[in-house]
Amino acid sequence: MVEHRRLRTYLGSAPGVGKTYAMLEEGLRRAAGGDHVVVGWIEAHDRTGTLARMRDLDVAAPRSVEYRGYQFDEMDLDAILDLSPDLVLVDELAHSWPDGHRHRWEDVAELLERPVDVFTTVNVANLESARDYAARITGAGMVEPVPDDLVRSGEVVLVDLPADALRRRIAHGDVYSTDRVGGALSRYFASTNLTSLSELARAWVDDRVTPVGEALARAGGGAPTRPTIIAGISASAWAEPVIRRAAAIAADERADLLVVHVDVADGLNRRETNRLLELRNLASNVGGLYSDVRGDNVAGGLAAVALEHRASHVIVARHRSRVGELLRPSVAARLRRLLPGVEIDEVDAQLPND
Repeated sequence: MVEHRRLRTYLGSAPGVGKTYAMLEEGLRRAAGGDHVVVGWIEAHDRTGTLARMRDLDVAAPRSVEYRGYQFDEMDLDAILDLSPDLVLVDELAHSWPDGHRHRWEDVAELLERPVDVFTTVNVANLESARDYAARITGAGMVEPVPDDLVRSGEVVLVDLPADALRRRIAHGDVYSTDRVGGALSRYFASTNLTSLSELARAWVDDRVTPVGEALARAGGGAPTRPTIIAGISASAWAEPVIRRAAAIAADERADLLVVHVDVADGLNRRETNRLLELRNLASNVGGLYSDVRGDNVAGGLAAVALEHRASHVIVARHRSRVGELLRPSVAARLRRLLPGVEIDEVDAQLPND
């Protein structure tokens, strides 16, 4: 059997770039070559491509761990070794047990004491020497650390995607469920942050993380440098021109586009759900992210998102055909009171018999 390096780490510039997929693909190639490949732990996040590839491999049963009255599944070293693997796939090297007293990288270090190979994944934001810079670049908090020495003790494969391509994956729900796209998540995935994280990952691989990280952190300042344009929509026929107007403004101003649907009802019917799916796809196609948020009213929900993202513009529809608009302030009027200093634009949405 061909000799392999004992440890290989798939290093991602950010969540969603495809490091787990790349690890699984190589694992399947090794299995096809005759190695016994065992999945020690994979975070599938219900991604169909990931789940499909796992079906062709042995998966070690997890260990149930109790913490504060709750049960959690964790990777079980004994169950893995009982399967006598040649290669073990271990996702999310930075993960820690609920009590914080055990880290997955410690499990990997223990596996490497046995005659097995290990493939694993980690993001640059978790590497000990880079995580402070990543936190300052993105404005996010510090994340669980992974020792540089462990990762550098084996082979490192950098996995990266252009910022626009990763943002499209996020908008399509290919990385997280759509109810998690928005808030701090979409701010983390701003184009400037992703570009800087990519540079940081390459600098770590080249052993230049300190000078490059310092420069990127000073330039980033912990906040996105691009403004944000928000398109406030509903599951209606007039949402498309709102999105297209917002996309045009975002392109002119080199800004990030965020399409926001505020759910003020108890639920959506099938027609509305399908319509919002179409609008989510449109948002992705014009280079934006899509977010569903809950709110007591549309204006309040949009204002909260706009303040969180420091938006420069909010674009909504003007519903001239609704008589009720004459009897109460419009969404745009309420936004102007809630967001002084933010430009509020309206797109005419004259619909017959509405």
